[in-house]
Amino acid sequence: MLLASHRIHGGIVADDIQRTSTGGDSTAADQRRDAFARLFAKYDRWLFSYLVTLLANPAHAEEVFQEVCVTVWRMSDQFELGTDFVRWVSVIAHNQVRKFRREAKREGFQLSDATCERLAADAARGADLFDFRREALRQCLGKLPANDRQLVQQCYGEADASFKAIAEKLGRPANTVYKALNRIRRSLHQCIDRRLSAEGIV
Repeated sequence: MLLASHRIHGGIVADDIQRTSTGGDSTAADQRRDAFARLFAKYDRWLFSYLVTLLANPAHAEEVFQEVCVTVWRMSDQFELGTDFVRWVSVIAHNQVRKFRREAKREGFQLSDATCERLAADAARGADLFDFRREALRQCLGKLPANDRQLVQQCYGEADASFKAIAEKLGRPANTVYKALNRIRRSLHQCIDRRLSAEGIV
């Protein structure tokens, strides 16, 4: 529930920003705000996970996430588009975590500064790896046979898709669709690992 809540909060912020930039002629400032909003929307789920990693408590992460969002949008003009957004926002998040930890010490918050630093570094690297894996997935999907790509699209293209409904649409038993999708997932997983290994990423 907390993760779902955070997505709603992030969406509200992005929607508010976008609403302020509509109407009238598009200006450079409007375009910049839109580009920043898209960046934030791309990484807001990672940001919440990053805070959970640092704080080891989803409730604490939710509290700090709100403060980070306020700070990020207040400082948005200071971010240079085209530079490393993850690095920039992780600094803001880390500072808010330090502030929270100072205020929470009296309540028994135990993570040491050294541990927090290591977790922050690992979590930031995780965001980079996520981008690499997503790009590898895109390329691996493109290499699938047409029938397999179509099955993936049908199974994951609609939120309410079910194996039974898809099987009926294809005129195939549900268990064969399930087995085929498992085979495709294994193939994609292996393809992604091969690409990342070949590029020296993992």
